[in-house]
Amino acid sequence: MDWNQEDVRLAFRIFLQLLPTGRVQDDQELLYHYEQNPNVRFILEEIIEKEADLKIFAMGTNLYLTPGINNDFFGYTNEELRAAMKLENNSELYLAYFAMLCLLAQFYNSDDQALTSRQFLPLEELEAIMTGHIAEIETASEEQVTALEETMQVNLSSVARIWSELPAFNETLKYQRRGRNNRISFLLRVLSFLENEGLVQVLGDSEIRLLPKLEHLVIKYYFHSQRKDQLLQLLAQPLDFGREEQGREDFHAQN
Repeated sequence: MDWNQEDVRLAFRIFLQLLPTGRVQDDQELLYHYEQNPNVRFILEEIIEKEADLKIFAMGTNLYLTPGINNDFFGYTNEELRAAMKLENNSELYLAYFAMLCLLAQFYNSDDQALTSRQFLPLEELEAIMTGHIAEIETASEEQVTALEETMQVNLSSVARIWSELPAFNETLKYQRRGRNNRISFLLRVLSFLENEGLVQVLGDSEIRLLPKLEHLVIKYYFHSQRKDQLLQLLAQPLDFGREEQGREDFHAQN
C-alpha cells in the first residue's frame, strides 16, 4: 500500500483531534477521510492503534477513541477512576469493576455474544444479581475464592466484604444518587460514570439501557479477549465453584 504525505497528515489530524475528549462530532471532512480513504484507515488501524494500544471507530456522524484494555497512558488511572465515581479506596473500585462485569453479563449471556439478549435491566435486578454472587463467594472455601480471584483479577474477598456491609437502599433518601452508604446509591454512582462516558443510559434511576457506543465496543473489540468472554459467561449464571475450577484449568491450558 502506497501512502503519501497527505494520507499521513490526515491520519494524524484525526488522531490529534480525538485526543482531548475521545470524540469528534459532526466533522464531515474527517469522517469522510476515515471511512473512504483506505490509506488513512490503514495508518490509523495498523500503526497508530497498535502502537498506542487504543481503538478508533466511527458511529453515525461521530468519531471515537477508546483506550485498549491494558492502556495505562490514555486510560484512567485508579486515582482518576475513584474520583470520577466518588469512591474512597481501591476496594470500592474493585467492587465497581465487579458491578460493571455483572451488568454486561446480563446483556450478553447467550451463545451469540455479539447480540444483546435484552433491551433493559432493572437496577434492582442488578443489585439482586450482585447480592446473589456475593453470597456464593462468602459461602465458598478460601481456596476456591483465591482461585477465582486469580481468574477474574479482582479482589473478591474485599468486594464481598464491602457489598455485604451495605444495606440495599436508604428509604429516607428522596434521590438515591445522592446517597453513599447503600447498594443502590453505589450502583448509581458507577452508572453515572458510564453515562458520562456515553456508554449507558439510566432511565428514572431504575432501568439501565446500553448505548450504541458500548454495544459497538463489545461487538468489535471486547469479545476478542478470551478472558473477558469467559468472565461474562461466568457471571451470567450462579457461580458454581466446582464447575468453574474445571473451567479455569481449561482456560489456563489454552493460554
